[in-house]
Amino acid sequence: MTNRALVMPDYVAELAKLCLAQLGLVPSDEHKDIITASLHYEDGTELSVIVMCLAQRSWFREKPTVAVSIAKLDASMRATEIHLQEVMPVPYGPSDLQFLLALNTNIRAMAWAVAAVGGMGECVELPRPSR
Repeated sequence: MTNRALVMPDYVAELAKLCLAQLGLVPSDEHKDIITASLHYEDGTELSVIVMCLAQRSWFREKPTVAVSIAKLDASMRATEIHLQEVMPVPYGPSDLQFLLALNTNIRAMAWAVAAVGGMGECVELPRPSR
């Protein structure tokens, strides 16, 4: 299966920005079809959440998806290290609450998983809920 970047529909971009804002992250859309937000960890590591649309190609069909990644970016906004990547189905429309909740949960879980596996300490922007 191969992937290729797709143009991000406006409603998907708005949902992604809304989700990042709800998490307390500052979304950046410097690039037209990619939305990013910075994550800072206790040890000073800075990673980025990247949201973009992809087309997954199999033998006879192409399926649009939303890819969510946590990666280290260089100065030119290129991913130098990809820590985690998940794909999700494209939302049905601008009011797809289920997509918004799933994206929120995915970003939190991915940020915490990277923190736990990488030994970077807690994510400063997304603290774990107290137990």
